[in-house]
Amino acid sequence: MTQTSSLVINSFREITVNHPLWSHEFLIRCRAGNLFLPDVQILAVQMYKFSKEFNRILASILSCCEDESSQLVILENLFDEMGQGDITQSHPELFRQFTRALGIDDETLAALPTAPETRALIETYLQIPHKYGYLAALGAVCYASEGIVSSLYTQLYKGIIGATPLPKEALIFFEVHIDVDDSHAAKLAAVIEPRIPMNEEDIKVKLAIVEAMDARVQFFNGIQRQISKYSLYPDSWVHFDALL
Repeated sequence: MTQTSSLVINSFREITVNHPLWSHEFLIRCRAGNLFLPDVQILAVQMYKFSKEFNRILASILSCCEDESSQLVILENLFDEMGQGDITQSHPELFRQFTRALGIDDETLAALPTAPETRALIETYLQIPHKYGYLAALGAVCYASEGIVSSLYTQLYKGIIGATPLPKEALIFFEVHIDVDDSHAAKLAAVIEPRIPMNEEDIKVKLAIVEAMDARVQFFNGIQRQISKYSLYPDSWVHFDALL
């Protein structure tokens, strides 16, 4: 890696490290172990709505990508998301193990609405490859998703296990992402890094990373909004005991 490309890549990482996401009230509560079961249920539903769309996000990047080596990395990531061919190990199914343990059955999970903030996060990722190109979209996935997931999910994990006792198998989704997504990020970075100086795509990548990080903040704003709604109106749709 040249000195120029190293500086550019470090600037990508600095965007995520210094982003306001990490001072979000909800994450502060997670780090303090200050969540309650309804908070975790609200989080789980909206995380699932985003997580189950991640395959489509990768596929949307693939559809815009003409570079074969990049296609291979995207496909490997997608293959892992799909449980490497074992549907019982697909990441959406692993997440449903978590939601079932929280008392949310699959039918209820599917019926509960996607919050506007969650929908905006999904649409942000789906639109980035068409807006900025495949390389910027890979940058958003690499630095603003796979690259932060280990830290982000570690904080969420702490909040979750502090709120309610859960069997180990219910938490496999989080353990897989805490352990595996760093390797996904490294593979994506290996695709992006040599192409940045050549294509002068760094501005687009930075814009994509910022948009993805900002959308993640809005996602957690949506979680907080729903928690506040639950607190004020415990018989609303977020009151899971009434739904089940």
